[in-house]
Amino acid sequence: MNKNYITLCVLSLALLSPNGLWAQNKLVRAGKAFLSNSIKKSLPPLGKPKFSAKLLTAGTAQLPPFKDPHMSPERALSFSRAVASKIKVQQPLFRQPELTPVEQYVRHFIFTVSQRGVQDPFKGSGFVIAEKQGDKTVLWGVSGAHVVRYMGKDVNVTFYSDGKEYTYPAEIVLTGRKYGLNAALIKLPPEVAEVALPVIASTQAPKPGDPLFTFGFSAGTYKKTFRHVLFSGDERVVANFPSTSQPRPGFCGSLVLNAQGQAVGIEVGGYSPQKEGQQWYQLRQKLDFLPQEDLSRISEIVPISRAYDLLNVYRHPDQAARTMWFNGIRVGQLAPDEFIESVTVRYANGKYFRLMRNPFMQLTFLEKPFSLPGALQAEIVVNKGRAQTYVYLINLFTREVEKKDSW
Repeated sequence: MNKNYITLCVLSLALLSPNGLWAQNKLVRAGKAFLSNSIKKSLPPLGKPKFSAKLLTAGTAQLPPFKDPHMSPERALSFSRAVASKIKVQQPLFRQPELTPVEQYVRHFIFTVSQRGVQDPFKGSGFVIAEKQGDKTVLWGVSGAHVVRYMGKDVNVTFYSDGKEYTYPAEIVLTGRKYGLNAALIKLPPEVAEVALPVIASTQAPKPGDPLFTFGFSAGTYKKTFRHVLFSGDERVVANFPSTSQPRPGFCGSLVLNAQGQAVGIEVGGYSPQKEGQQWYQLRQKLDFLPQEDLSRISEIVPISRAYDLLNVYRHPDQAARTMWFNGIRVGQLAPDEFIESVTVRYANGKYFRLMRNPFMQLTFLEKPFSLPGALQAEIVVNKGRAQTYVYLINLFTREVEKKDSW
């Protein structure tokens, strides 16, 4: 047993003796020694990450540290799966929980994205996903749509390891909307496999109370946060916001992992709906579907499935996976450049209740915030682009849907 630990126990009992002051001074010194030894054991080794062959699946060659020109997307994906299969959550003394061994390799998953050809450009966060096309694996980058909005198509993605930077030219090929499908799809060059590892996407949505581990770059500096899920929907996961060491600009687009080391979403920003006077926050007492936790400061996360929706739209432009439903009525579909601006329910007594966009909206249950007894009609206003809106009118008696192109 650690002798510093034994000393702590003995001195703690001595505090109750007449010579308690002497014991208190000894206890402080012994405590510092114990904490120092414990923290040293809990810290991961510094310097270049060591890729252990024990983590790899059978028949897979060991992946060396940066930089391997012989790496392929297939080998990178295989290694990521091996890492994910070994994930464990550890709780170091007086520090945030850690995901091992994923945190040893996290700088292979994440990057900064910036406009190419600009001196001292703004740097947002992003991470790597994998697409299977038969026997072929393709690596893509994803970030938040609003993060790259003003960067144009030509960008650089930069990975960081061992004090070095590895920058590759990339192209933004498709983006959604900030208040809707807030994700951007980044085409990466094949050689990015020399340094990049793709995340393993979770097949299940997180649940309220689940822990979240977020990794990215805050003002260009590596940063991670630990939080919990407050709400989980098909368009947004809402999490509590860090009370200390809060992220700065550039953290949007960061990778969000669950306790199994699987990607659950894209960080798209934190804010104070209370101070900003958000309508849904002001009406929270009437909206019984809202969680009971403190919502005065929150952050939003786009589910990882939305990033793959964007990839699907890129591959098949005529397909849209995001379908709106109201009270079991199929209303229509949202393109990546659209979002729901408002939903209104009108009643037989002439009253109406309107709810503007909010992070708790679910496309499959748009009626959830409303009381439907006595309701005649629902109106769903969709914002397309930045200057055009149209509306779906839903007759709740005949269950017919009419689309009007102008509103």
